[in-house]
Amino acid sequence: MSDDRVGTEFGPYRIQALIGRGGMGAVYRAYDTVRDREVALKLLGGSTADDGTFAERFRRECQLVARLGEPHIIPIHDFGEIDGTLYLDMRLVDGENLRQRLRSSGPLPAEDAVAVVGQIGDALDAAHAAGLVHRDVKPENILVTPTGFAYLVDFGIAHDGADSGLTKAGTAIGSTAYLAPEHFDNAPVAPSSDVYALSAVLFELLTGRPPFGGDTVSSIIKAAVLQPAPAPSSINPAVPTALDAVLERGLAKDPVQRYASAGEFAAAARGALTGEAATSFIAHPAPTAHVTPGGGTKHYSGPQQYSGPQQYSGPQYAGAQYAGTQQAQIPPYSGPAGYGAPPPPQRGNGAQYALGGVIVVLIAALIGLGVYYFGFRDSGGETSAAGPSTTTLTSTIQPSPSTPATPPPGSSPCGAGVGVGSGVTSCAFAESVRAAYLAAGPAGQARTISAHSPVTGVTYTMSCTPEAGIIICRGGNNAVVHIY
Repeated sequence: MSDDRVGTEFGPYRIQALIGRGGMGAVYRAYDTVRDREVALKLLGGSTADDGTFAERFRRECQLVARLGEPHIIPIHDFGEIDGTLYLDMRLVDGENLRQRLRSSGPLPAEDAVAVVGQIGDALDAAHAAGLVHRDVKPENILVTPTGFAYLVDFGIAHDGADSGLTKAGTAIGSTAYLAPEHFDNAPVAPSSDVYALSAVLFELLTGRPPFGGDTVSSIIKAAVLQPAPAPSSINPAVPTALDAVLERGLAKDPVQRYASAGEFAAAARGALTGEAATSFIAHPAPTAHVTPGGGTKHYSGPQQYSGPQQYSGPQYAGAQYAGTQQAQIPPYSGPAGYGAPPPPQRGNGAQYALGGVIVVLIAALIGLGVYYFGFRDSGGETSAAGPSTTTLTSTIQPSPSTPATPPPGSSPCGAGVGVGSGVTSCAFAESVRAAYLAAGPAGQARTISAHSPVTGVTYTMSCTPEAGIIICRGGNNAVVHIY
């Protein structure tokens, strides 16, 4: 692709190459001369800066996204307007989008597809908790690095809950193949719409085609509104049939019948692969996101002052509430798939409770005898006359021998039990990440932590997951830390 902006300067940016172009503008590889780094620079085309409503929404949403700090949302460095053009300065990611992956390799293995969708589900839950609906989830807007780490990009056309969902010209925003049926009725956008779009993305990753196809926009819309989605296993026999029911619910016409969050959808897909007993999710009314920006709206009248890299406060977890709608915690249900709650649990037998009470009494009696024997008898077996005494019982547990894990190929060791996996990661920061991870809980578990870099003086969010017998933490500015 060629572009007349390549080789020119845009404010402090030196534009090097065109990465991609969409309906809202173009994305370039650019060099930031102020901060001495390469970035992904999105320039919005047309008269968007002259449209006061659009420009104000664009700036407001950039502020919200920049504050999210979820590892799977592409970090925003800066945004604003220069010479009448709105721009967005983002981290430059070494990877490809899912559309490129599908074109080069075809459908993904089910495990890989579900792993990508799980990461994007975390990103969407964080956005929904902050009041943002992405509204353009599609393969082109999901980037995957060579290590399999996924990023959700392009919140530039996202809508908040108060927006109608249509432009002034009456054209639905986003890509038709991934729009939920309610969009075609100009219904208010909601997190359930993103759940539908994420389901459509998983369908295409598994089969190589969207759930509803057609030669024209009208034929795609009719199919999405009137026809049930085909079972993905009927298109690609390599797809586990257990995923058919998961995608049927994720692509439900009625928003109320879909999963209550992107995270629940991703969890159901993982459960279908592993064969674990699925959790029956109660269908909730589709929540509506409301944006409440803190501190009012900032107006921009000219070129921006560059505020430096954003500091992120850690991932937002959206699994609690959407606009006052609380998700119910319900027990596992192994019955037939369907919408609605599982049957109520059966009450226990009264004889079981009586037996349990007898056991508790016997245990208490044994404990009492032990206390008497060890606390009131001396070594000769006679009762001590010196009054009550305190006896401390101790035992020594010998550690079991184990073979320490070894770092993976390409890892540069920094010391005992820690190494780095990228050229931009310092050993000082790796030691800080290891200390923060071990302080946050038991080793071997996946969790997100915040670690301070002695080199930059900045605290970064790192997402740590067990892989190949070690813990790999990713985040910050493309940092990779190996804990073993």
